[in-house]
Amino acid sequence: MARQGIARCPECDSADVRNARMHGLREWFLTLFGFYAFRCDSCSHRFVIRPLGPRATVFARCPRCFRMDLSTWDPKYYHAEFWADLKAWLGGNRWRCEPCRRNFVSWRPRREKYVRPAEQAAPYSAPHSDYQELHDS
Repeated sequence: MARQGIARCPECDSADVRNARMHGLREWFLTLFGFYAFRCDSCSHRFVIRPLGPRATVFARCPRCFRMDLSTWDPKYYHAEFWADLKAWLGGNRWRCEPCRRNFVSWRPRREKYVRPAEQAAPYSAPHSDYQELHDS
């Protein structure tokens, strides 16, 4: 299912759209340039658009939800399909989308390094200016 607001139906202007399967060689070729097929759940209209814009086509994105905040995954903890193993063996990167928990392999680099919220360091806050006054008494 697509993220809320990533695509709108051109027929009925509904945001209730989902990913659709690619049909034909032309649509498979368009995925190289960032175009994807969607289907509207309200009016059943099927359309092909570029949801993330032209600049995002050079970066890896989740094939399920189109998010670009990706982490890596280790093959000893997750069983991959044959084609994913083949792509990784040929030099592809193993990416994991944390929100939808999808593991995939892509030759594209990730846009930015994803850091899990639990691993983020807390920002340093300086002591209050009245610290000495409060604790000297």
